[in-house]
Amino acid sequence: PDVTVSFTDAQWARIVAASPNIKDNLDDTGDVDASYLAAKWKKDISRLVQMYEKQQASVDDF
Repeated sequence: PDVTVSFTDAQWARIVAASPNIKDNLDDTGDVDASYLAAKWKKDISRLVQMYEKQQASVDDF
């Protein structure tokens, strides 16, 4: 499914101002845009799901 996220103009201005803190790569200059956020969120969610699945698959020692 597609996911849509909307921001007000004021929220977007704050996001753009925080671009250096949002970007993972300190050498990556410029403002974040919708494509950057979509890719970042997809990567972050993928990592969280993999961590969850790994946790579920682990067996406690006893």
